[in-house]
Amino acid sequence: ECGIDRITSFDPSGYDCQLAAEVKNFDPAPAFPSPKEVRRTDRFAQFGVYAGWQALRDSGLDLEKVNRDEIGVFIGSGIGGLSTTEEQHKVLLAKGPSRVSPFMIPMLILNMASGLFSMYYKLRGPNVATCSACATSTHAIGEAWRSVKMGAAEVMFAGGAEATIVPLGISGFCSMRAMSTRNDEPKKSSRPFDITRDGFVMGEG
Repeated sequence: ECGIDRITSFDPSGYDCQLAAEVKNFDPAPAFPSPKEVRRTDRFAQFGVYAGWQALRDSGLDLEKVNRDEIGVFIGSGIGGLSTTEEQHKVLLAKGPSRVSPFMIPMLILNMASGLFSMYYKLRGPNVATCSACATSTHAIGEAWRSVKMGAAEVMFAGGAEATIVPLGISGFCSMRAMSTRNDEPKKSSRPFDITRDGFVMGEG
């Protein structure tokens, strides 16, 4: 089922591209130690931690019976906390530097998904956040495989997380003319191998 539709997280009326593949009704709370930790985390990192938590549950791995020094995490991101960057820049301009959140930097740096997941589950093996644009998640999986192959870890959690469906992200890609403008038929907008393709569609997760 295609998840591409008109953007709902903000009013996209003034944008050339008005569609995206948003994650809707997302509740990250089950993967976090407390609601306060969720509030102090950018949406991209919430996706990463939640995906890691799901992978842990699906794996059947009992962390109480393994050596956590041999379990690592490679969760990358192409951009990191873009929403936090955008929101805190507004605060800076409107209220001055003293009102910028002390959590801004920890929320926006792209290694926080990887770092938070390892801290929450006390995983002390290799921990890296790859950043290689659209290839980031694949790159993370490859580097995780290399870590296991070379004996640096026995188990690796690997993948990527992104949350760039915000005005700044959409406007930047629109300015590049990189995004589809098939706003009247969102379900048919992503067609990378079609001769009539007109750009990509932003997704998150």
